[in-house]
Amino acid sequence: MGKRLIFIGSSVCVGSGASGNRGWSTLLAERLEKQGWVSRNCAIGGQTTTDILLRLDRDVIQYHPDMCIVGLGLANEGLPATDDIFSARIVQGVFEHNLKKIVEALQKADIRVMLGGVYPHNRYKDFQYEILKETDSNMALWSAPVFRWLPALDDGKGHFKEEMYFDAGHPNDIGYLTMYDQIPEIR
Repeated sequence: MGKRLIFIGSSVCVGSGASGNRGWSTLLAERLEKQGWVSRNCAIGGQTTTDILLRLDRDVIQYHPDMCIVGLGLANEGLPATDDIFSARIVQGVFEHNLKKIVEALQKADIRVMLGGVYPHNRYKDFQYEILKETDSNMALWSAPVFRWLPALDDGKGHFKEEMYFDAGHPNDIGYLTMYDQIPEIR
């Protein structure tokens, strides 16, 4: 049997907005399957970092995969609904804290972990965009590799580039292909 990979996350990890849900995770799974990997995607739309912490043991750790790729975003944590920088920082703090706990739990279980980076949302305001860019920079310094999606998808205002979105919070086929293209070779 080949190496085992589990994807866990929210709707962008599922591929919502792509034709047939063939998003970045499906494209990556197909690439890795050619190298002998076996993958399973247990992402669920609408999930937050708290949701993932609650089901991490049940859906990932008990299976002892060789690798887990976590795909979550700030929108489900509530960033688009914040009214000011202070409430946005609370959302950012919860997201980053919980994501680090997810990484730590996976690493403690001897599971290689990679993170999907943050990505735009067409309802972000300027102060939310600052939080998004800051989180992108912070994640790049963590102990797990991060797929840096924001620079490739961002229109310079925290929104998806015009040709890359299905709806306010999800990429379309072009957006997902662009995300996939940011993922380095995995062995």
